[in-house]
Amino acid sequence: MAKDANIDQVPTETEHDTVEKLGYVLDEWRARTDELLVQFDLAAHNIRDEVHKRLEVAQNVYLAARSQLGAVRHDADSNLNSAREAVEQLIHDLRRVCDAMEAVVRRSSKE
Repeated sequence: MAKDANIDQVPTETEHDTVEKLGYVLDEWRARTDELLVQFDLAAHNIRDEVHKRLEVAQNVYLAARSQLGAVRHDADSNLNSAREAVEQLIHDLRRVCDAMEAVVRRSSKE
C-alpha cells in the first residue's frame, strides 16, 4: 500500500525527458561559453575586462540554471512547469550574454 502512495511522487517519463533535454541544452551552452573562453584568451588585451565581466555573468547564469535543474531532479514534488520556465529564462539570459560577448570579440578582431 505504501508503495502505491509513492507512485504519485515519481516524475513521469515526459517530465524526465524534459529535465534531460534541458540538461543537454545547458551542456551545449556550457560548451559555447568554454569556446568563448578560448576566443577570449586570443582577444586583444583592451577588451579583456569587458568580456571577462560578461563571461562572469554567463557563468553565474549557467550555475543558477544548473542548480535549478538539479533541484527539479531531486524534488519529485516540485512544479515542473515553473521550474522549466525558470531554467528556460536562465538559458535565454545566457544566450543574450554569450551573444554580447561574441559581438565584443568580433568587434575587437576587426580592429
